[in-house]
Amino acid sequence: MLNSPKYRASRTNPASGFTLVELLVVIGIIAILAGVALGPITSGIKKAKESAALQTTRTIALAEFQYANDNGSYPDGADAGAVGAALIAGKYITDPGIFYLSGDAAATKLSGTGTMAAANSSYDFTGVTGATSTTYSGVSNSAPDQLPLVWTPDTNIGAFPTGTTAAGVQFAPNNPIFGTDGIAVCYHSNSAFFRTPVAAPAAGTYPSTAGDALFIDSSFNPSGVTYAKRLGADNF
Repeated sequence: MLNSPKYRASRTNPASGFTLVELLVVIGIIAILAGVALGPITSGIKKAKESAALQTTRTIALAEFQYANDNGSYPDGADAGAVGAALIAGKYITDPGIFYLSGDAAATKLSGTGTMAAANSSYDFTGVTGATSTTYSGVSNSAPDQLPLVWTPDTNIGAFPTGTTAAGVQFAPNNPIFGTDGIAVCYHSNSAFFRTPVAAPAAGTYPSTAGDALFIDSSFNPSGVTYAKRLGADNF
């Protein structure tokens, strides 16, 4: 009886498969699970990019430090391209592509033996203004530890302070690389942080979370030196 054609046909009847409702339920469950997983995956990718940028800022700052040990001051010039070109010429940086951050539409990655220019740098640098607009003396080895040397671009970091504390050290919460998340910055102390902006404080005051909110710590004292930004491709 069990091997009869009628029984075998009943076991292979299409009506015994999944119904349309069951298939839709399975598809719905898969979509929900994918949606739940997407958030952590996206967050993980973003954190990985931030960590990579942070490591690169430290690497570039270390190259600047080595340059300063050999030349008496940090590399400087009219823009970020000049700083990068000095590091490449001195063999402190061997891969010019290090100055390009993935996702920076304003910058062009330099490879090979091309001439480094501001358009090839996703990073901004610190320089020292000289007696004229074409005189650049470079950051001193004795500069304050809180002085930022290299950072990913931001829409409004403002002028460097000329007193012990001053306006212009707070950065705006938006940039072309990491949006409103913040910027990666390495300081003269060789400490690197991913600075996350918060709501701007009242004029002349600093928020309690100054370490995160400020591009330059409130304790920074330039000691009469006028620092300036050497801009990269994003020109902020």
